[in-house]
Amino acid sequence: MKQGNTYIVEIKKCENETWQGVITWVEEGKKQAFRSALELLRLIDTTFDAEDTTEKGE
Repeated sequence: MKQGNTYIVEIKKCENETWQGVITWVEEGKKQAFRSALELLRLIDTTFDAEDTTEKGE
């Protein structure tokens, strides 16, 4: 059964009308800084791409 991902998003500041902060993938224990809301969404999207390739290999 497929489980979802859990993310912790820490918004450190809002500058130039967008967020800057750190995202943590709970299951992997991985942290990544982001400089905009768009970059945050792209980081989350990459985890879905990684899941798709993993599932196809099973």
